Amino acid sequence: MPTKDCCLNKAGTEMTDCAKSLRASELFQDITDAELATIVPLCREETFEGGSVIFHEGDTPDKMYIVEQGQIALDMALSFGQHVRRRATIEIVRRGQPLGWSAVAGSETFTATARCLERTVVLGIAGAELRTLFAANPSMGYRVQGRTISLVRSRLAHARDTLANILTVVSHDLRAPVHAVQSYHQVMLGGYAGPLTQQQKDMLTRSADRLNGLLGLIDDLLDISRIDSSDLEKTPQSLARIIESSTENVRPQAAEKRIELTIDSPADLPEVMAHPGRMQQLVTNLVSNAVKFTPAGGRICIRARAGGDKIRVEVMDTGPGIPPEDLPKVFDEFYRGQNAIPGGIGLGLSIAKKIIEAHNGRIWVESPYPESTRGAKFTFTLPRD
Repeated sequence: MPTKDCCLNKAGTEMTDCAKSLRASELFQDITDAELATIVPLCREETFEGGSVIFHEGDTPDKMYIVEQGQIALDMALSFGQHVRRRATIEIVRRGQPLGWSAVAGSETFTATARCLERTVVLGIAGAELRTLFAANPSMGYRVQGRTISLVRSRLAHARDTLANILTVVSHDLRAPVHAVQSYHQVMLGGYAGPLTQQQKDMLTRSADRLNGLLGLIDDLLDISRIDSSDLEKTPQSLARIIESSTENVRPQAAEKRIELTIDSPADLPEVMAHPGRMQQLVTNLVSNAVKFTPAGGRICIRARAGGDKIRVEVMDTGPGIPPEDLPKVFDEFYRGQNAIPGGIGLGLSIAKKIIEAHNGRIWVESPYPESTRGAKFTFTLPRD
């Protein structure tokens, strides 16, 4: 990996080239020539061949880089549940663009892997020394850090949009063949393709249940990519009626496990501005999740109260609860905790969180909770007006 010092005494033109590269970048456009001159001595030009890795995700950051020539792919590990990890390219960095912002922020690790797509020349800037300059000149640091934040935000938004588009396309393409197979199952189970033995009916019924489960997973993938506040048409809704309807939807599953399912809600609970379908999906997700994790003979209570400018809804169960190390992550996309039941891909609670946030509300979990020494309590609040 050849390197070239940008500030050799005998090569004044190299200092100019280095300053030009810094000035052309997205991060250093707002600083003065005098400020730029203090950064030039921290720079060193480095060359990497195609396929080389400049830094790995998780490495300790010591430099940030400006691309002078070539292209670099930023790869990130994506987790789908606890045991499925894939790498994906979230951004292609080209001439004049920076990478390795973690070194500027003083972070402990790089958040992506930088992989050269071709022979690439970059300008490496010592991160610790750059942060020292920012401490001595807070005005310069504020301007550069502000541009860094904008850059990180735009790249994160791009990564999320890319993943959302992939999920939407893949989910849409999956629905058509699954629906076709489901239609054939219905034809055969209805006897329209000839008589079936009881064993054949049982096998088709079980496979039809699996198809319904697969369609549910596909719907979850679509939901996680399209729930947005601007897309929800909100109208005055009776939250008490939504809770009653959602609870009735899962009461048969609770009855199978002999779970006592109760609602504690006043008759005069105020209305909320909400999308009725999404709000019912939210409550159904929380209650069905409680039924899934509550053992036979347990209890589940859904309690709603109005107070101040908010309405508060709590779903409490007597299940095994959530391990402390899982509590901060239960609303993360694709996260499945230690007590996860086989099936599903860890999207139910993250969808619930997106629905609540799209309604300007808040959701959290406690385990155990004050009313019980075991189990979990999911609470969400919504504005009354």
